[in-house]
Amino acid sequence: MKILVVDDSSTMRRVLKMGINKALADHQPVILEAENGQEGLDIVRKNPDIDYVFLDVNMPVMKGDEMLRIMRADPAIKHVKVIMQTTEGVRSKVAELTKMGISGYLLKPYTQDIILQLMKKLMEKEAAKAT
Repeated sequence: MKILVVDDSSTMRRVLKMGINKALADHQPVILEAENGQEGLDIVRKNPDIDYVFLDVNMPVMKGDEMLRIMRADPAIKHVKVIMQTTEGVRSKVAELTKMGISGYLLKPYTQDIILQLMKKLMEKEAAKAT
């Protein structure tokens, strides 16, 4: 399983990586990192086999929702599942991101246990689709 973590905060990337590794230990995840949406877009275009992108909304250079829009318009990478991370708990923002095709979202600050719960839920959803 290949995962891309896009966040301008190295601390948040580290927390996410630890949580993902804990949640997906059986799947031996390969975790790639980017500091902004442009770097993230470049990485996902070079690695269209990425399964999940954890994408922060507010970043310099290119914001997460802009990266998501570009991904959803690109046939080569529009299939990649995206989990948005935001401090914005505003329902309208979450609704807007959901319409753009996100698989889930995390409200900051979050813990490794929250990441574990989300990944379990997403993996169960994937397993149910496969049957």
